[in-house]
Amino acid sequence: MGYVEEPITANNSTLDKDQLQRDYDSLNTHKDQLQRDYDSLITQKDQLQRDVDAVVVKFPILDQYCPLRSQKRECKPCPEGWEQRNSKCYYFSTVGKSWQDSRSDCLKQVADLVIIESKEEQDFISKHTGGYGYWIGLSDSETEGTWLWVDGIPLQKDKAFWRTGQPDDYYGSQDCAATLGVWGQWSGGWFDAPCHVPLRRSVCKTDALPL
Repeated sequence: MGYVEEPITANNSTLDKDQLQRDYDSLNTHKDQLQRDYDSLITQKDQLQRDVDAVVVKFPILDQYCPLRSQKRECKPCPEGWEQRNSKCYYFSTVGKSWQDSRSDCLKQVADLVIIESKEEQDFISKHTGGYGYWIGLSDSETEGTWLWVDGIPLQKDKAFWRTGQPDDYYGSQDCAATLGVWGQWSGGWFDAPCHVPLRRSVCKTDALPL
């Protein structure tokens, strides 16, 4: 018997079309999953790069984060003597210096004078400063009355924690800000002071090492 070609019918054509549609939908689903996987890998790559960059920045003082003990390195988010809050490290100095010298000390630790970004952060700092005045990374030395953080960003009024009557630019020479902790009759908060007077301690702030 010879080969008899099966006639093409509307039913067969519909079945083929349905199968093609299912294959197409399956490929689209697979493509979407691959895209999600790719996006996830990119996000992980970016986070790893940020972690690597953070470690590279800390490299000059990495021994402070990962001291050698019993022939092993034990890494911590913050150096010995620093306080951790969330993803940040804070150092509360015990020696009074001028604002600029205090900032130089912070920079040597791959840090800077603290930029206070919230009431919660201010409260955290107040708990560690007691009755001493501590320099923070805020000054109006460039333009009187225009308070700038050390990163050049202007102080926002809703994120300012000045003591009552402050800043007052007493005698026209108080261009740097310090903060006072809650202590006895002192209610805490910021005040302005002469930048060159080496009577204030300071607060340094830096990113915690990602572990």
